[in-house]
Amino acid sequence: MNKHRLIFALVLAAITAYLAFSAHRWGTAIRHYESQFVSLCATPPSTSSIFLDNDAYYWIGYAREMAETRKWRIRHTCFDNPPSGRSVHWSQSVSWLLLLTGWVHHLGSSESLSLSIESAAVWIGPLQYFFLILGTGILLFKRMGLVPSLTWMLNLTTLLSIGWSFHPMRPDHHGLHIAFVVSSLLCLILGGMGWVRSPDKTTATAHAWFRSFELPNAKDARHFFIASGILGGLGVWTGATVQLFGIGLFAAGAVLLMFFMPSRLSAEQGGKTTYAPYLWRSWAVAGSLTSIFFYFIEYAPSFPGMRLEVNNPLYAVSWFCFGEALVRLSASKTQGKLPNRWLLCLFSVGAVLLPLLLLFGPSHWHAMRDPLMQRLHEYIDEFRPYRTAYLGAFWINAFKDFGVLPFFVVLAPFLVSEKKTTLQEWAALWMTFLPALAYALLTLWQIRWMNFFAVSSLLLAVFMLVIFWRHQKQDGRVAFWFYPLVLVIAGQSVYFLNLHLKDIVFRDISREPMGELIAPILQRQFAEKLGAMDTNHTIRVMAGPHLAARLHYYGGIPCVASYYWENLDGLRDTVDFFATDDDQKALRIAQDREITHVVLPPSPSLVGMFYYVKHGARSESGAQASLAGRMLIRPDSLPPWIKRDTKLERALQPGFLFAGQPIAGTLQVFTIRNGELE
Repeated sequence: MNKHRLIFALVLAAITAYLAFSAHRWGTAIRHYESQFVSLCATPPSTSSIFLDNDAYYWIGYAREMAETRKWRIRHTCFDNPPSGRSVHWSQSVSWLLLLTGWVHHLGSSESLSLSIESAAVWIGPLQYFFLILGTGILLFKRMGLVPSLTWMLNLTTLLSIGWSFHPMRPDHHGLHIAFVVSSLLCLILGGMGWVRSPDKTTATAHAWFRSFELPNAKDARHFFIASGILGGLGVWTGATVQLFGIGLFAAGAVLLMFFMPSRLSAEQGGKTTYAPYLWRSWAVAGSLTSIFFYFIEYAPSFPGMRLEVNNPLYAVSWFCFGEALVRLSASKTQGKLPNRWLLCLFSVGAVLLPLLLLFGPSHWHAMRDPLMQRLHEYIDEFRPYRTAYLGAFWINAFKDFGVLPFFVVLAPFLVSEKKTTLQEWAALWMTFLPALAYALLTLWQIRWMNFFAVSSLLLAVFMLVIFWRHQKQDGRVAFWFYPLVLVIAGQSVYFLNLHLKDIVFRDISREPMGELIAPILQRQFAEKLGAMDTNHTIRVMAGPHLAARLHYYGGIPCVASYYWENLDGLRDTVDFFATDDDQKALRIAQDREITHVVLPPSPSLVGMFYYVKHGARSESGAQASLAGRMLIRPDSLPPWIKRDTKLERALQPGFLFAGQPIAGTLQVFTIRNGELE
């Protein structure tokens, strides 16, 4: 075996072993941590797992429902929003993956399929991670050489800001979003961004430590563009709004490349390269057809109408129009063909129609434009600005998340202007720099974009290493600073790996409490005990949206509000109930919802959140006068139809001992008197 292939295979095997070890270790570590809790009552230990994200409970619940009912699509759920439940519009992709891995686990174990789905959930993120690392690593190895591919794979595996999206205890769609965006971008760049080499120009195929950027021939370029479109279409299916940013950035980058290409690059190429506008049509058609295909798979024969939060035919129409507009613009710029103005105008309008509808269309077409959802986002961590989402120094946290990658984003424009830079290098740099810069700005706005900034800036850094190497090779010798630079970018993965190991291996998990697990363990006990009391399945709870996932997963108890835009009605009634000072209005909501219990933690900030989400203004006195405020501060002022039930509180929260120290639940329980609801 070629030594470069052997090294690549060994590193890939090590990465695979690490991902498997991480998944196994996280599962056993959390179970060991749970075992340190000793219940203060004679309660058998729970057999249900703890996860680090609310979404996981819904995905697993949907997969279990598929297994039990033999349905392969869940389009309505009663997990929340009682008494009638709500529609489900999210992609079924994660639930299908859970069902598949659960079935495989079931075949090799004595567990039921339902238990196997939960047991196998820990492998969803690592499996997505592995295939992303494998696919992109092989592409870079073949086209860029061994050092760039290893630098990419090692950093991709260990960067904290990326790895959190593939965390074993967070089976979710975030990893799919990253995988499809970066894979689609990589295929466009390796496809030449529209430029193709002349057929008579040969390219070396031998593997090496480094390889220069080479434009593909027309056939290979078309394959890359089609692959990019298919991957992007899968991205639209799993996360339409997220992928739309990527499609828009790629299209905008293609336009900028055509219209701002330096004249010297055009002159230097001579007859060596040509621009093939039709490639953008292949890209757009492949992406549009893929998204349409999965839209029909998800919904046929009953379609939901204008729900633009998820995959919709308008995404395909907009993408196709993007492609056709690019074809005509690029042909006019590179081949001197005057486009048909009417067609160009038509496709341009079609391309921007969807973004305009998202920004200015009716709010019920996209729930994120609803004022209540916008205000709720201010209390959700992933929607907070990067600077405010962490405690401690900004630059220290940024280094832990991104290492030296921001340095390459700053340096990229200077390398672009370097006279040694070839056309393909120039195009690759700009096409990677633009997404990295855009995602950096989005990260400063909302922390949920940090994983996209990390992966796009890592790709930019890898490309810059290849370009630096070719420039040094062209000069006849490698400068003294090049090898230290390679060691810094590749070696930072050791630092990130050390952070991972400290988090999961070197921590004495039996003595040091993992704060993110204490609340879930207490809430699991609460939900399981409440569910055991609900023999007639009549209990309905009004609480904050943070309780909904665990209340139903562990106890089968539906909660009105949850963190999902499909449940906007539940959110609206919840804030109306808690934020009102009109007791009769609250009573009507309780009657309509068939509410039997109200659950609140002693949290003034939660009361303030209800008031703000409802009224759009913060008022301490208004929050205290609301129903939720009186529950916590002046329970004696409550109307006769609602009463705090301290006996039930103690029964549901007997508490635990952890390392000899008592840990008690803090949820306050109020009972709705049945006589007042008749």
